[in-house]
Amino acid sequence: MDKSTKKTIIQQLINDDSKSISYFKPKESPKRSIVWQSFSIICVDGKKQEIVSCDKCKQLMAYRARDGTNSLARHTRSCKNESSISSSNSSNQNQVTDYFSSSKTSIIPKKIKDRVKIARVEFIALDSRPFETVFGEGFMKLAQSLFDAGKYFSSTSTVNLKDSIPSPVT
Repeated sequence: MDKSTKKTIIQQLINDDSKSISYFKPKESPKRSIVWQSFSIICVDGKKQEIVSCDKCKQLMAYRARDGTNSLARHTRSCKNESSISSSNSSNQNQVTDYFSSSKTSIIPKKIKDRVKIARVEFIALDSRPFETVFGEGFMKLAQSLFDAGKYFSSTSTVNLKDSIPSPVT
């Protein structure tokens, strides 16, 4: 049985308040990930399944010990309900904003947006790239760093971009 089918069946059992469903919390230990504070392992008829439930939003997720808890941690960070991990970390760990004030997001003028749009289309056409390239996380980070770098120069100065981008062979 594939994971999707198994998840659907378990979700139906949960919705029906089946007595065959129980939840198991791993024992806390120094080696155990803090992410388990927000998840429970689902058991069907007392047998642990490779399915866990978010304690906050009740979403079911596939989990295998050998794959680790990265996907669970990612879910916890994006969970719509406030996560216990975030609140427990906030008391122990300082945030970047504790040291620096967060910068305001500026409204980008239409003229700049149009220039960026034209540059994106030219990039896609000249380099024969798929449109999705300019919406990827990596491209967005590159574009953001270029915008941020532009803050250090006056509007009258000219910058040779080739000086800021390393050679592809290094």
